[in-house]
Amino acid sequence: MSDLRLDPINNRWVSIARNRGDRPVEFAPMEQARQQILCPFCKGNEEETPPLSAAYLADGSRLDEKSDPSSWSTRVIPNRYPSFSEFVPTEFVPSKELKSDDESKEDSNHGPFQSNDMPGFQELIIPSPRHITSLSELEDDELFVSFQAYQDRLTHVQSLSWIKHAMLFMNCRPAAGATLGHVHSQLIGSTIVSDHLASCAHRNKEHIQKHGQSIVQSIAAWEIDQADRIVELTENFCVVCPFASRFAFQVWIIPRSSTFDLTKCDAPVREELATLCRTVVLRYETVQDDPAYNLLFHSPPFAMLDGEFNQSYFELFPRLTRAAGFEWGTDIWINSVSPESAARRLRDG
Repeated sequence: MSDLRLDPINNRWVSIARNRGDRPVEFAPMEQARQQILCPFCKGNEEETPPLSAAYLADGSRLDEKSDPSSWSTRVIPNRYPSFSEFVPTEFVPSKELKSDDESKEDSNHGPFQSNDMPGFQELIIPSPRHITSLSELEDDELFVSFQAYQDRLTHVQSLSWIKHAMLFMNCRPAAGATLGHVHSQLIGSTIVSDHLASCAHRNKEHIQKHGQSIVQSIAAWEIDQADRIVELTENFCVVCPFASRFAFQVWIIPRSSTFDLTKCDAPVREELATLCRTVVLRYETVQDDPAYNLLFHSPPFAMLDGEFNQSYFELFPRLTRAAGFEWGTDIWINSVSPESAARRLRDG
């Protein structure tokens, strides 16, 4: 039995195909990456990475010239292999904006294709000097300080006039895209806004005009009322396997306040969020035997940020299956585990 469900944030259809979970290779382990002899993210190997952007001690204070350089708890460094240019002066203004339709064709140097040399921003956030491979292994102080670093670095990238959107994410283990075992997050700021991000922001704007609240706030209120897919409910957050889950055991951590802003929230709220992220990962690792997983922080383009109706939330999902031809060809996704079943298993886990 299966049914089609529409994700109203991404306007994406998902097929909940429960019977596919019976296939013997549905959750087969994926190939593991080879371990490195020397980990550049471990304490004592700081010279193997680019110079610091920022570093924090265990109490959350910033590491300065008087501090022992090996006493860091969380370290922020530029990505040695960035997707965009490594450096942009603060006065940078893009000389070209990406255009669409006929305008882009007029300026194209590659037939119907357009290309631009655009700089950006990319950092790695290393949450522990210890060689650990999952968010679940972080001690409380490491966890809380790493989320403080998220807040600080997001604030910084928003201050850069040429950056239009930032994506904060964690790829944990090889099947999730990690190329190094030592757990770390990435922050990428881009000078362009994709059609996907723009359409999500416009759908949310229309929803606010019609309903007086953002789409994620409507989803959280409805899911809390339904209760079937709630994994955990706290004072400030709703943890849910969403109705139109794209992946098995997909989880959204939705702020219950419409004015939530990760760059401005106070420490208790930030630490509550950090604890929930770690809790979800711990439950993944209990239910699915240490799977690879991704953690993403979704937020709108900076020009669409709205202090009254913010649409931001954290998303986590284990990498249990590979997308195949139908998904890539149609952008309709097949999920073999219903979110109702996934929520029950995660609650019990």
